[in-house]
Amino acid sequence: MKALLVNPYIHDVSAYDFWLKPVGLLYIAKALRVSNFDVKLLDLLDRNLPGNDAHDGPYGTGKFHSEIIGSLKTYGIPRYTKRYGAPLSIFDEIDFDPDVILVTSMMTYWYGGVFETIKLLKKRFKVPVILGGNYVTLLPNHAKQSGADFVISGDGIPKIYDVIEEIMGKRIERAVGTDWFQKITPDYSLYETLDAAVVHTTYGCPFRCTYCVAWQKGFRSRSVDSVIEEIESLKKMGVKDVAFYDDAILVDKARFKEILEALPLGIRYHLPNGIHAIYVDEEIAALMMKKNFKTIRIGYETGDELLQKKTGGKVTNSIFQRAVEILKNNGFTYKELGAYLIIGLPGQSFESALNDVMKVISMGVKPFLNEYTLIPGSVDWIEAIKKDITLKDVDPFLLKGALIHHWWKESMGADNIETIKRKVQNFARSL
Repeated sequence: MKALLVNPYIHDVSAYDFWLKPVGLLYIAKALRVSNFDVKLLDLLDRNLPGNDAHDGPYGTGKFHSEIIGSLKTYGIPRYTKRYGAPLSIFDEIDFDPDVILVTSMMTYWYGGVFETIKLLKKRFKVPVILGGNYVTLLPNHAKQSGADFVISGDGIPKIYDVIEEIMGKRIERAVGTDWFQKITPDYSLYETLDAAVVHTTYGCPFRCTYCVAWQKGFRSRSVDSVIEEIESLKKMGVKDVAFYDDAILVDKARFKEILEALPLGIRYHLPNGIHAIYVDEEIAALMMKKNFKTIRIGYETGDELLQKKTGGKVTNSIFQRAVEILKNNGFTYKELGAYLIIGLPGQSFESALNDVMKVISMGVKPFLNEYTLIPGSVDWIEAIKKDITLKDVDPFLLKGALIHHWWKESMGADNIETIKRKVQNFARSL
């Protein structure tokens, strides 16, 4: 049986390739291949595809090709929506005749790209389309409008086997079950050219931040040997940059130190997903410097002590300051070291958010601003719809950080957020 696996377009007001790879889809690819499927990948966000590399950035990052597809002026928002990814002509170049198509999804507010991709696939092929991924898991009813023939939420591999068996009308050999994270690795061999890759050493998160949903996956870890084997394999494929996209990679410090000790040299490593400051120590910092870590982001989010406690209590100001001092003492500078700050949190004042930015800058750390997004399924989401039930009917696209602050009464407002962003931009230009 032939399966075409598709990473869809992004519809958004902005998007950038910070080592984006459809890791879940690549796990599914491996599961199907070891079950004797003929598998092909169409990653519409792959910047090695012709026409999709608008600009190369540092360490394998960069800008996607994009086209304006609409305007948000009818909502009173002065922004244009764009399609990010390979030119549409890529669909005419697909040399594969699949029996089934599997489409993944990421952010809930990117659903527009999912819908368009499925429409294009349906026009090109007359075969069943299966849709899964993060968006489907969080908004399963909304995802039923996608045009897909089957919609699968949650951990997809066992359910995908079920659906494919229904399509084929017969049993297939099942290589893995719910233990897929321990048994297989993402199939990066499906890329013709691969400069950078994403690796997960853990899955899910033990913390319960109110604005996040990662904890709903539970928390699992892979063996150290399997992680190192995967990275060694990626190195042989010519990968120069590896980004660890764990939600809580430092939680088991002893395990992470084992991984650091065994990491092969000759690769640049990155931690773009916000490490927990409380677990940073001298040994970890020294090992990361030794092993060529070029990107370290700390999840600080807010310096407001009340908001820190209210949103989950994963960090305090003293813990953050201690982590920064340790990392700087081991040689990391403003170039490598950054802190995530959320601006627009419910109950956050303009003055508080601005003070957070200035504090981070004064410590020699680069601030990375995340405009607060209301994620369906999060604790914040549940509290928000208790206050305003009409939020349940809002277009998920409008819940994105860059848009929600134009209309949501719980926000400090788009103008204040833009003022803070300009101050950060002006500081960056002065360096």
